[in-house]
Amino acid sequence: MKKHNLLALSLLAPILVITASASCLVNPNQQPLTDSIPPDSVIHAGKTMSSATLIAVGDNLYDWYMLEAGKKGNTYNFDHNYDNIKPYVELGDLRVINQETPLGGDNGYQASDVELKDVKPENRWGSYHGYAKFNSPDAVGHATVKAGFNIVTMATNHIFDHGMLAVQKSAEFWETNYPDIPVIGIHKDASTVDTVIVVEKNKIKFALLNYTYGVNEDGQMLSCPYATDILNEEKIRRDVAKAKQMADFVIVFPHWGTEYLLETDAMQKKYAQIFLDCEVDVVIGSHPHIVEPMEWLEKENGHRMLVYYSLGNFISMFKNYQCQLEGMAFLKFEKDGDKKSIAEGSIIPLVNHWKYDLKIYGFRNNFNVYALKDYTETIAKTHGCLHYKGGAGFSVAYMRQLANEIWGGFIKEGY
Repeated sequence: MKKHNLLALSLLAPILVITASASCLVNPNQQPLTDSIPPDSVIHAGKTMSSATLIAVGDNLYDWYMLEAGKKGNTYNFDHNYDNIKPYVELGDLRVINQETPLGGDNGYQASDVELKDVKPENRWGSYHGYAKFNSPDAVGHATVKAGFNIVTMATNHIFDHGMLAVQKSAEFWETNYPDIPVIGIHKDASTVDTVIVVEKNKIKFALLNYTYGVNEDGQMLSCPYATDILNEEKIRRDVAKAKQMADFVIVFPHWGTEYLLETDAMQKKYAQIFLDCEVDVVIGSHPHIVEPMEWLEKENGHRMLVYYSLGNFISMFKNYQCQLEGMAFLKFEKDGDKKSIAEGSIIPLVNHWKYDLKIYGFRNNFNVYALKDYTETIAKTHGCLHYKGGAGFSVAYMRQLANEIWGGFIKEGY
């Protein structure tokens, strides 16, 4: 896939600082307003030790029959899709979701012949589309916020599925409805390309970067190469160098890898080494629609970096039984004076669940996500993937086996 370089970041570019505790934007030239002793801090040896937690999940990927399940007359509602997972989202101070599909609004986008072949001649959803050119209703964004997520990544291969208008509409949705939620990886115009987003929680600053390996409709980027952040070594090095000046920790969210592969590929290994050389602290990957390993990498000077190569999907209607296992990254960061550390880097196994119903259009509904620890054999027997050839191997036992094979000792204690 052809890739496009974006404009390099200037060292004099603006910084966007967000205080997670106050959920507000602050003047980049002003010190963020925080409590003198944050609630998650303790006095230790005459200093203030602070801590903050972060959770992150994979692809929020709304396909055709998920649109059908959320359709309520002329409107949509997907709030119930996140009911089971809300308590786990709340484990993080920073709560990151990868919004795979654009929130491009109802702007008359036409379905392609490929799409109509998948859904028969009837397009029941107007401008809203599933595979192969995705566009999701605003209700998807509203539902994720109600579920508790407060940071959104959007640099994905599908962000240009309906061109620059859908990218702009996506950015405007968040700006208009949730201006305090940082959206990373897309730009509605060139004015924000040089902005570094820094989120602060409990006096700990996090610089957040998001890149995709490319976009499916790459020809549409020719006139607006700034619109999404693309993996490129030169750009990465400039971005990270700048981010390290501004924050205590640098976290990168790459959209990368090979779909349906349970292991890392050459591209992931290449960019992981670039991130390590730049001394990124954490890498949290998405895109393969399936889980992949995690590991600590160490540079010769002793700098360590934790890599989650792929968390898999989050909400989806995939039939493949291996695609039902997903991950929620869990990290705890600590800062004591000048000392900074990752006190915990683990993963909470999740299961994507949906049901099969011959009485409804598309046969698939009741989409939800469970923590694997809460997922019983009784629930598993109702999984819709069991009605398809690709889902025949699905079971709770296999989900546990695969989780242990992929993540082993990284699985969070008790999960």
